Amino acid sequence: MHRIVVIVFDNEAEGAEAKNKLLQLDSEGSIGSYGYAVVAKKADGTVVLRQVDLQGTLSPFAHSLLRSLCDSACPAAGSAASHAGDLAANSNRAKTEKDFIREMTQVLLPNRVAIVAEVEEEWTPVLDRCMESIGGVVFRWTVSEVQHAVDM
Repeated sequence: MHRIVVIVFDNEAEGAEAKNKLLQLDSEGSIGSYGYAVVAKKADGTVVLRQVDLQGTLSPFAHSLLRSLCDSACPAAGSAASHAGDLAANSNRAKTEKDFIREMTQVLLPNRVAIVAEVEEEWTPVLDRCMESIGGVVFRWTVSEVQHAVDM
């Protein structure tokens, strides 16, 4: 299934390791990766683009998500891990891109890193287990859910 995923990590080292694992899963054929970007939220709350896969083909929604995350400057308090469990359970029920952006800004706290990627995956536990093993929390939308939300 074609999905857009956002994977949030507590620091840049975990984010770098996650990017490598994402590419490894793609090269093994466990998932297919259409493209990714790595973003970081600085201590002052601004979000910056750290790296983008120039070979990939991110959809207009993924580009919009990246733009919205980078434009958001709403610092939040607390730890990513404490907010992530509750928000991950609700991420697939978000009705609009705005709701999804709001959820991402709540878990992408200052000094945190996220990978935004488009993937093809048949079975979600493969990516989930891999990213959770290095401290990540995975949020996902199917492309059809995204298109429906954008069309509303």
